[in-house]
Amino acid sequence: MKKDMPDAGFVENYEIYRRARPTTTLIVLRTVTDPTLFRSSDPERAETQEFSGVLHAQVNGEKFVSKERLTGLNLCRELDDKGNIINPEYTYNEPLSDLKKSQTADMLTYGLAGTVSGATYSQKSRVIEGYTYSLERYDLMNKEVHNALYESGTMRNEKGGQSEALFSPTKVQPGMHFVHFVTLEAGTKEMFLYLLHNILNTSRYGARETRTGRNIRNEIIGCIQSPSDSSLSCGEMILDHIPSDTDDLSVDDIKAILSSYIMEHKRADWNVFVKDGFTEESKKILFKDFPEWLTKAINVCERKEKASSNVLREALVTLREEGLKTVEKEDKTEESGTD
Repeated sequence: MKKDMPDAGFVENYEIYRRARPTTTLIVLRTVTDPTLFRSSDPERAETQEFSGVLHAQVNGEKFVSKERLTGLNLCRELDDKGNIINPEYTYNEPLSDLKKSQTADMLTYGLAGTVSGATYSQKSRVIEGYTYSLERYDLMNKEVHNALYESGTMRNEKGGQSEALFSPTKVQPGMHFVHFVTLEAGTKEMFLYLLHNILNTSRYGARETRTGRNIRNEIIGCIQSPSDSSLSCGEMILDHIPSDTDDLSVDDIKAILSSYIMEHKRADWNVFVKDGFTEESKKILFKDFPEWLTKAINVCERKEKASSNVLREALVTLREEGLKTVEKEDKTEESGTD
Protein backbone atom coordinates (compact mmCIF):
# COMPACT_ATOMS: atom_id res chain seq x y z
CA MET A 1 0.00 0.00 0.00
CA LYS A 2 2.72 2.45 1.03
CA LYS A 3 4.67 1.84 -2.18
CA ASP A 4 1.63 2.76 -4.27
CA MET A 5 1.25 6.17 -2.59
CA PRO A 6 3.11 9.18 -4.01
CA ASP A 7 5.78 10.97 -1.98
CA ALA A 8 4.23 14.36 -2.76
CA GLY A 9 2.23 15.70 0.16
CA PHE A 10 3.95 13.53 2.79
CA VAL A 11 7.16 13.44 4.82
CA GLU A 12 9.20 10.25 4.73
CA ASN A 13 9.44 9.71 8.49
CA TYR A 14 7.96 11.16 11.65
CA GLU A 15 9.96 13.92 13.36
CA ILE A 16 9.04 16.12 16.31
CA TYR A 17 10.37 19.22 14.58
CA ARG A 18 8.73 19.86 11.22
CA ARG A 19 11.51 21.00 8.94
CA ALA A 20 9.47 20.30 5.80
CA ARG A 21 5.72 20.96 5.73
CA PRO A 22 4.10 19.25 2.75
CA THR A 23 0.34 18.90 3.05
CA THR A 24 -2.46 16.62 1.94
CA THR A 25 -5.95 18.07 2.26
CA LEU A 26 -8.94 15.74 2.30
CA ILE A 27 -12.18 17.32 1.12
CA VAL A 28 -14.89 15.65 3.18
CA LEU A 29 -18.58 15.86 2.32
CA ARG A 30 -20.53 15.38 5.54
CA THR A 31 -24.21 14.66 4.86
CA VAL A 32 -26.71 14.76 7.73
CA THR A 33 -28.81 11.57 7.77
CA ASP A 34 -30.66 12.04 11.09
CA PRO A 35 -31.52 15.23 13.00
CA THR A 36 -28.28 16.30 14.70
CA LEU A 37 -27.67 18.81 17.49
CA PHE A 38 -24.35 20.67 17.52
CA ARG A 39 -24.48 22.64 20.77
CA SER A 40 -23.27 26.22 21.14
CA SER A 41 -23.55 28.60 24.12
CA ASP A 42 -27.26 27.92 23.72
CA PRO A 43 -27.48 24.21 24.62
CA GLU A 44 -30.47 23.61 22.36
CA ARG A 45 -29.20 24.88 19.02
CA ALA A 46 -26.07 25.14 16.90
CA GLU A 47 -23.79 28.11 16.59
CA THR A 48 -24.67 30.11 13.50
CA GLN A 49 -22.93 32.27 10.94
CA GLU A 50 -24.55 34.61 8.47
CA PHE A 51 -23.42 34.74 4.86
CA SER A 52 -25.12 37.22 2.51
CA GLY A 53 -28.12 37.52 4.82
CA VAL A 54 -28.59 33.72 5.15
CA LEU A 55 -28.10 31.88 8.43
CA HIS A 56 -25.91 28.75 8.31
CA ALA A 57 -25.15 26.26 11.08
CA GLN A 58 -21.54 26.66 12.23
CA VAL A 59 -19.54 23.74 13.64
CA ASN A 60 -16.10 23.89 15.21
CA GLY A 61 -13.92 21.24 13.56
CA GLU A 62 -13.03 19.85 16.99
CA LYS A 63 -16.60 18.57 17.35
CA PHE A 64 -15.88 16.24 14.42
CA VAL A 65 -12.25 15.44 15.19
CA SER A 66 -12.86 14.54 18.86
CA LYS A 67 -15.28 11.79 17.77
CA GLU A 68 -12.92 10.63 15.02
CA ARG A 69 -10.05 10.33 17.50
CA LEU A 70 -12.17 7.92 19.55
CA THR A 71 -12.75 5.84 16.41
CA GLY A 72 -9.00 5.75 15.90
CA LEU A 73 -8.26 4.72 19.47
CA ASN A 74 -10.74 1.88 19.16
CA LEU A 75 -8.89 0.72 16.02
CA CYS A 76 -5.55 0.88 17.86
CA ARG A 77 -6.85 -1.25 20.72
CA GLU A 78 -8.56 -3.69 18.36
CA LEU A 79 -5.43 -4.34 16.30
CA ASP A 80 -2.89 -4.11 19.13
CA ASP A 81 -0.77 -7.14 19.96
CA LYS A 82 0.91 -6.90 23.38
CA GLY A 83 1.51 -3.15 23.23
CA ASN A 84 3.03 -2.90 19.76
CA ILE A 85 0.44 -0.25 18.77
CA ILE A 86 -0.83 1.35 21.99
CA ASN A 87 0.11 1.18 25.64
CA PRO A 88 -2.79 -0.12 27.80
CA GLU A 89 -2.50 2.99 30.00
CA TYR A 90 -2.96 5.45 27.14
CA THR A 91 -6.28 7.31 27.26
CA TYR A 92 -7.50 10.19 25.11
CA ASN A 93 -7.08 13.57 26.83
CA GLU A 94 -5.33 12.01 29.86
CA PRO A 95 -1.58 12.52 29.21
CA LEU A 96 0.85 10.01 30.71
CA SER A 97 3.99 11.10 32.53
CA ASP A 98 6.04 8.63 30.47
CA LEU A 99 6.63 9.82 26.90
CA LYS A 100 7.41 6.31 25.70
CA LYS A 101 4.03 5.05 26.88
CA SER A 102 2.38 7.97 25.10
CA GLN A 103 3.72 7.03 21.67
CA THR A 104 0.73 5.96 19.60
CA ALA A 105 -0.92 6.95 16.34
CA ASP A 106 -3.39 9.15 18.25
CA MET A 107 -0.73 11.33 19.86
CA LEU A 108 1.55 11.47 16.84
CA THR A 109 -1.25 12.42 14.45
CA TYR A 110 -3.59 14.57 16.53
CA GLY A 111 -1.21 15.91 19.20
CA LEU A 112 -1.18 15.93 22.99
CA ALA A 113 0.01 18.07 25.90
CA GLY A 114 1.26 16.76 29.23
CA THR A 115 3.99 16.78 31.89
CA VAL A 116 7.16 14.69 32.16
CA SER A 117 9.42 14.94 35.23
CA GLY A 118 7.78 18.21 36.23
CA ALA A 119 8.28 19.78 32.79
CA THR A 120 5.42 20.32 30.35
CA TYR A 121 5.56 19.03 26.80
CA SER A 122 3.38 19.70 23.79
CA GLN A 123 3.04 17.55 20.70
CA LYS A 124 1.33 19.68 18.06
CA SER A 125 -1.44 18.20 15.98
CA ARG A 126 -0.60 17.29 12.40
CA VAL A 127 -4.30 17.61 11.58
CA ILE A 128 -5.63 21.07 10.71
CA GLU A 129 -9.41 21.30 10.70
CA GLY A 130 -11.16 24.65 10.50
CA TYR A 131 -14.75 25.59 11.12
CA THR A 132 -17.29 24.24 8.70
CA TYR A 133 -20.79 25.47 7.87
CA SER A 134 -23.99 23.98 6.53
CA LEU A 135 -24.14 24.71 2.82
CA GLU A 136 -27.91 25.12 3.10
CA ARG A 137 -29.92 27.47 5.29
CA TYR A 138 -30.18 26.62 9.01
CA ASP A 139 -33.83 26.96 10.01
CA LEU A 140 -34.20 28.20 13.60
CA MET A 141 -37.98 27.78 13.35
CA ASN A 142 -37.66 24.03 12.82
CA LYS A 143 -37.78 22.97 16.46
CA GLU A 144 -38.56 19.69 18.15
CA VAL A 145 -40.46 20.14 21.42
CA HIS A 146 -39.88 17.39 24.00
CA ASN A 147 -41.12 16.74 27.52
CA ALA A 148 -38.65 15.96 30.28
CA LEU A 149 -39.63 12.53 31.63
CA TYR A 150 -39.47 11.17 35.15
CA GLU A 151 -37.62 7.99 36.13
CA SER A 152 -40.79 6.03 35.44
CA GLY A 153 -40.41 6.88 31.76
CA THR A 154 -43.62 8.91 31.79
CA MET A 155 -44.44 12.59 32.26
CA ARG A 156 -45.92 11.89 35.71
CA ASN A 157 -44.05 11.55 39.00
CA GLU A 158 -44.71 9.03 41.79
CA LYS A 159 -47.53 11.17 43.16
CA GLY A 160 -49.15 11.51 39.76
CA GLY A 161 -48.02 15.07 39.19
CA GLN A 162 -47.64 16.21 35.57
CA SER A 163 -44.21 17.22 34.30
CA GLU A 164 -44.20 20.69 32.78
CA ALA A 165 -40.52 20.74 31.86
CA LEU A 166 -39.90 21.14 28.14
CA PHE A 167 -36.86 21.48 25.92
CA SER A 168 -36.89 22.59 22.29
CA PRO A 169 -33.74 21.67 20.35
CA THR A 170 -33.20 23.12 16.89
CA LYS A 171 -31.36 20.37 15.09
CA VAL A 172 -29.56 20.31 11.76
CA GLN A 173 -31.97 18.43 9.55
CA PRO A 174 -31.39 15.38 7.28
CA GLY A 175 -30.22 16.22 3.78
CA MET A 176 -28.08 19.18 4.82
CA HIS A 177 -24.42 19.16 3.79
CA PHE A 178 -21.12 20.32 5.23
CA VAL A 179 -17.90 20.51 3.21
CA HIS A 180 -14.95 20.11 5.55
CA PHE A 181 -11.35 20.73 4.49
CA VAL A 182 -9.15 18.50 6.71
CA THR A 183 -5.41 19.03 6.19
CA LEU A 184 -2.59 16.70 7.24
CA GLU A 185 0.56 18.83 7.58
CA ALA A 186 4.01 17.22 7.67
CA GLY A 187 2.32 13.85 7.99
CA THR A 188 3.54 10.42 6.98
CA LYS A 189 1.67 7.99 4.76
CA GLU A 190 0.80 5.96 7.86
CA MET A 191 -0.77 9.04 9.45
CA PHE A 192 -2.78 9.61 6.29
CA LEU A 193 -4.25 6.10 6.42
CA TYR A 194 -5.08 6.55 10.11
CA LEU A 195 -6.76 9.91 9.50
CA LEU A 196 -8.67 8.58 6.49
CA HIS A 197 -9.86 5.51 8.43
CA ASN A 198 -11.16 7.63 11.28
CA ILE A 199 -13.15 9.93 9.01
CA LEU A 200 -14.70 7.12 6.99
CA ASN A 201 -15.64 5.02 10.03
CA THR A 202 -17.19 7.66 12.28
CA SER A 203 -20.92 8.23 11.83
CA ARG A 204 -22.27 9.60 15.12
CA TYR A 205 -21.58 13.23 16.02
CA GLY A 206 -23.03 16.08 18.02
CA ALA A 207 -24.70 16.32 21.42
CA ARG A 208 -26.53 13.26 22.75
CA GLU A 209 -24.88 11.11 20.05
CA THR A 210 -24.75 8.23 22.53
CA ARG A 211 -28.54 8.07 22.36
CA THR A 212 -28.86 8.20 18.59
CA GLY A 213 -27.79 6.04 15.70
CA ARG A 214 -25.85 7.02 12.61
CA ASN A 215 -26.49 10.71 11.93
CA ILE A 216 -23.69 11.81 9.58
CA ARG A 217 -22.40 10.12 6.42
CA ASN A 218 -18.82 11.03 5.49
CA GLU A 219 -17.53 10.80 1.94
CA ILE A 220 -14.21 11.87 0.43
CA ILE A 221 -15.00 13.97 -2.64
CA GLY A 222 -11.61 15.57 -3.23
CA CYS A 223 -7.93 15.57 -2.35
CA ILE A 224 -5.21 18.22 -2.70
CA GLN A 225 -1.49 17.56 -2.30
CA SER A 226 1.23 20.19 -2.14
CA PRO A 227 4.84 20.66 -0.97
CA SER A 228 3.46 23.56 1.10
CA ASP A 229 0.06 24.72 2.40
CA SER A 230 -3.12 23.47 0.72
CA SER A 231 -5.74 24.59 3.26
CA LEU A 232 -9.07 26.00 2.13
CA SER A 233 -12.09 27.57 3.84
CA CYS A 234 -15.70 26.38 3.77
CA GLY A 235 -16.91 29.85 4.82
CA GLU A 236 -15.05 31.51 1.96
CA MET A 237 -16.51 29.00 -0.47
CA ILE A 238 -20.07 29.71 0.71
CA LEU A 239 -19.57 33.47 0.69
CA ASP A 240 -18.06 33.64 -2.80
CA HIS A 241 -19.64 30.71 -4.65
CA ILE A 242 -23.07 29.82 -3.25
CA PRO A 243 -25.99 32.16 -4.13
CA SER A 244 -27.95 33.33 -1.09
CA ASP A 245 -31.25 31.97 -2.47
CA THR A 246 -29.89 28.38 -2.76
CA ASP A 247 -31.83 25.80 -0.74
CA ASP A 248 -31.34 22.26 -2.05
CA LEU A 249 -27.94 21.15 -3.31
CA SER A 250 -27.15 17.86 -5.03
CA VAL A 251 -23.72 16.24 -4.86
CA ASP A 252 -23.12 17.34 -8.47
CA ASP A 253 -24.01 20.92 -7.49
CA ILE A 254 -21.55 20.76 -4.60
CA LYS A 255 -18.79 19.37 -6.83
CA ALA A 256 -19.34 22.21 -9.31
CA ILE A 257 -19.20 24.82 -6.52
CA LEU A 258 -16.14 23.16 -5.01
CA SER A 259 -14.31 22.97 -8.35
CA SER A 260 -15.01 26.63 -9.07
CA TYR A 261 -13.71 27.61 -5.64
CA ILE A 262 -10.55 25.49 -5.93
CA MET A 263 -9.79 26.89 -9.40
CA GLU A 264 -9.93 30.40 -7.96
CA HIS A 265 -7.28 29.60 -5.34
CA LYS A 266 -5.27 26.78 -6.92
CA ARG A 267 -1.52 27.18 -7.01
CA ALA A 268 0.81 25.68 -9.60
CA ASP A 269 2.27 23.22 -7.07
CA TRP A 270 -1.11 21.71 -6.14
CA ASN A 271 -2.14 18.25 -7.31
CA VAL A 272 -5.94 18.26 -7.18
CA PHE A 273 -8.27 15.28 -7.57
CA VAL A 274 -12.07 15.36 -7.49
CA LYS A 275 -14.17 12.21 -7.21
CA ASP A 276 -15.26 11.11 -10.73
CA GLY A 277 -13.38 14.12 -12.11
CA PHE A 278 -14.86 17.47 -13.08
CA THR A 279 -15.35 18.80 -16.61
CA GLU A 280 -16.54 22.31 -17.52
CA GLU A 281 -19.45 22.89 -19.90
CA SER A 282 -16.81 23.71 -22.51
CA LYS A 283 -15.70 20.06 -22.08
CA LYS A 284 -12.42 21.23 -20.60
CA ILE A 285 -11.24 18.83 -17.88
CA LEU A 286 -10.49 20.85 -14.75
CA PHE A 287 -9.70 18.03 -12.35
CA LYS A 288 -8.96 14.35 -12.79
CA ASP A 289 -10.72 11.49 -11.02
CA PHE A 290 -9.15 9.88 -7.97
CA PRO A 291 -5.88 8.09 -8.85
CA GLU A 292 -5.64 4.37 -8.19
CA TRP A 293 -3.60 4.83 -4.98
CA LEU A 294 -6.29 7.05 -3.41
CA THR A 295 -9.14 4.72 -4.38
CA LYS A 296 -7.15 1.81 -2.94
CA ALA A 297 -6.48 3.74 0.28
CA ILE A 298 -10.19 4.53 0.67
CA ASN A 299 -11.10 0.87 0.10
CA VAL A 300 -8.57 -0.24 2.71
CA CYS A 301 -9.79 2.32 5.25
CA GLU A 302 -13.43 1.34 4.75
CA ARG A 303 -12.36 -2.16 5.90
CA LYS A 304 -14.69 -4.08 3.64
CA GLU A 305 -12.13 -6.87 3.28
CA LYS A 306 -10.31 -8.75 6.06
CA ALA A 307 -6.92 -8.03 4.48
CA SER A 308 -7.45 -4.31 5.13
CA SER A 309 -6.87 -4.83 8.85
CA ASN A 310 -3.37 -6.13 8.16
CA VAL A 311 -2.50 -3.00 6.16
CA LEU A 312 -3.80 -0.74 8.92
CA ARG A 313 -2.06 -2.79 11.63
CA GLU A 314 1.27 -2.43 9.83
CA ALA A 315 0.77 1.35 9.58
CA LEU A 316 -0.05 1.67 13.29
CA VAL A 317 2.93 -0.46 14.35
CA THR A 318 5.23 1.66 12.16
CA LEU A 319 3.90 4.88 13.69
CA ARG A 320 4.54 3.69 17.25
CA GLU A 321 8.03 2.47 16.34
CA GLU A 322 8.90 5.84 14.77
CA GLY A 323 7.59 7.65 17.84
CA LEU A 324 9.69 5.48 20.16
CA LYS A 325 12.82 6.00 18.04
CA THR A 326 12.30 9.76 18.22
CA VAL A 327 11.94 9.72 22.02
CA GLU A 328 15.07 7.57 22.41
CA LYS A 329 16.96 9.93 20.10
CA GLU A 330 15.87 12.93 22.16
CA ASP A 331 16.89 11.16 25.39
CA LYS A 332 20.40 10.43 24.02
CA THR A 333 20.77 14.05 22.89
CA GLU A 334 19.87 15.32 26.36
CA GLU A 335 22.26 12.86 28.04
CA SER A 336 25.18 13.89 25.82
CA GLY A 337 24.38 17.53 26.50
CA THR A 338 24.67 17.06 30.26
CA ASP A 339 27.96 15.15 30.16
